[in-house]
Amino acid sequence: MVFLSIGVVLGMKMGISQDFSQTPTHAHLNLIGGVWMFLAGLFYNANPQISSRLSGAHYLLSVVGIVGFIVGLYSEMSGQTWGEVPLMLGSTLTAVSLVLFAVIVFIGTRRA
Repeated sequence: MVFLSIGVVLGMKMGISQDFSQTPTHAHLNLIGGVWMFLAGLFYNANPQISSRLSGAHYLLSVVGIVGFIVGLYSEMSGQTWGEVPLMLGSTLTAVSLVLFAVIVFIGTRRA
């Protein structure tokens, strides 16, 4: 909910200022930080048999990846060059967290 709230505030800021240069940042905050994280939480809630260590690893990897990705994307969309490394690392960690989540879903929901 923190990422989604930040995305909504960024969207309101863009609307008020009529500067939509951060639209990609806003969209990724809402979709990756808000929707995807919320859906993962619903999945874990509906599947309590999933190891808390695995879900915790997924959560940590996702949060670190999203923070790096969003900070890097925001700086890149602002025309600053320092965000390239956090953007690359954050997007890579976010992709790895998606793969980990897919593995957790497939392994955690297979029938005995």
